[in-house]
Amino acid sequence: EEWTQWDDMLRRPHSIYISPWDEEKHVWIVDDHNHVLYKFTNDGSQLVQTIGTKGEQGADESHFNRPTFMTFLPDGSMFVSDGYNGNRVVKLDRDGAFVTAWGELGERGTETRPNYFNTVHGIAADPETGYVYVSDRSNRRIQVFDENGTFIRQWPVGQGTNLQFLIVPADRSGVWGFTDRVSKVVKWDFEGHLLYSWGVLGDIPGTFLNMHGASVDQEGNLYTAEVGNGRVQKFRPRAGANPEFLVSPPVYAAWQ
Repeated sequence: EEWTQWDDMLRRPHSIYISPWDEEKHVWIVDDHNHVLYKFTNDGSQLVQTIGTKGEQGADESHFNRPTFMTFLPDGSMFVSDGYNGNRVVKLDRDGAFVTAWGELGERGTETRPNYFNTVHGIAADPETGYVYVSDRSNRRIQVFDENGTFIRQWPVGQGTNLQFLIVPADRSGVWGFTDRVSKVVKWDFEGHLLYSWGVLGDIPGTFLNMHGASVDQEGNLYTAEVGNGRVQKFRPRAGANPEFLVSPPVYAAWQ
């Protein structure tokens, strides 16, 4: 199906989500050029909520500045990476009300101080600990915070690497990242130790150019979205593959 009825409203839908703990399976769209989050009914027939001020950028309780991605915790709270122009993480409660925000503008490419960002991009939450993993993309590192914004740790992701997207899967086997330039799918443990990586730059099937999003279905199939190649690829788990080398499915609590 197509949701063409919203074409005139949307400017640049950057990411799309369904919270794994939402029994009504609302669909969230992050529109970074409109500086807002849109919440729709699952069939797209109704706009339920708009968070942020459409067309206005800012860094307060009612404004975003080109937000990029979202992540959720079991209590319904949400975290927004804000973002391309902004330099903070925003926490919202289950109803979308502002709770808190953290982050300051840091140097580009050389920043090492905790809680300073330059291009706040991928974001993923661990449902067990509540820790929030944030890609400080231009500084090529992951910063980790508790759910209230207290800094926990950080680790580098490699020179020449843009870390675009993060996943903490249901099996909690580690943190998976999807990178640009080096075109790798990368796995770290929760302390930041590199465990595994695969992928190569290219435009033929099985290679990548500017991965910008990813997801896994209930059968364990991995889907990657590439801006550079303008495509989605699907990867099936190889028979007998080591499960430690597979991005496991996300939480599906609302489907049970």
